Amino acid sequence: MSLIVEREILVNDFTLKHKEENMAKRLISTAVGILILALVFISQNLFVINLAVTIVSIIGLFEFYNAFKAKGIKPFEAIGYIVSLGILSIGYLDNNTTKALLFVALPIILFVLFCKSVFTNNKYNVIDVAVTLLGIAYIPLLLSFISFTCHLTNGLHFVWYILAGAWVTDSFAYLVGCKFGKHKFSEISPKKSIEGCVGGVIGCALFYFAYTYYLKSIGVELNYLVMIVLGALVSVISQIGDLAASSVKRYCGEKDFGTIMPGHGGILDRFDSVIMIAPFVYMFFQFLV
Repeated sequence: MSLIVEREILVNDFTLKHKEENMAKRLISTAVGILILALVFISQNLFVINLAVTIVSIIGLFEFYNAFKAKGIKPFEAIGYIVSLGILSIGYLDNNTTKALLFVALPIILFVLFCKSVFTNNKYNVIDVAVTLLGIAYIPLLLSFISFTCHLTNGLHFVWYILAGAWVTDSFAYLVGCKFGKHKFSEISPKKSIEGCVGGVIGCALFYFAYTYYLKSIGVELNYLVMIVLGALVSVISQIGDLAASSVKRYCGEKDFGTIMPGHGGILDRFDSVIMIAPFVYMFFQFLV
């Protein structure tokens, strides 16, 4: 009996140690990632920022297509990368004409993808077309809103509502979930808890309040209450973005999108929330402020 008890104690100790190591690795990885991006965005060089968005987008698209290839789906990768670079180039130019061209280009892109399917004797099918187009819309298109945000008045300040908002949500949700999480939030990601999700919302709202206080101190006028509410909404969007990425991984039978970031997996595992937040924060500051 004592041997069984000792074995259970050892197992519990090992599990606790493993969780602590994962937590430490995750927090270190987050800190390094934030530091690198901070250096990029603090430089206030729009070319450097757009280049960083381009690199993240292309690596993310590579991970996305690889996940579906493991499922037997055959996305048109070359077309995906070329079109994505075209979309991301809008961030470098930032004018209404190039943005308008995007709407003209989309039907052409879809036509080309279907031609590729039709004239290859059924080597490719509509699922391949759909995954190719989804990858383009989901990753480079949504991430390009980071660049669009940077081009707004005070955009280089506002972009932190996107980046830090996502990571504060993730960190608070993880820490609160590990400490207090008892009720599962979704079967898509069994490790996520309702308590953790609430912690993420509170953490993001607090960050939005603190960051708004800083911006007001340097002359950027924003309403505290509005920004706190926006922080809570952004946190919800962030967590839905995380679950959306998890649903893709579950469908493809993958644990992570990659291994480029220790404790987090691939680029998409780290930027899945940022991807979903970026267009909403951009639209808020573009049309409502």
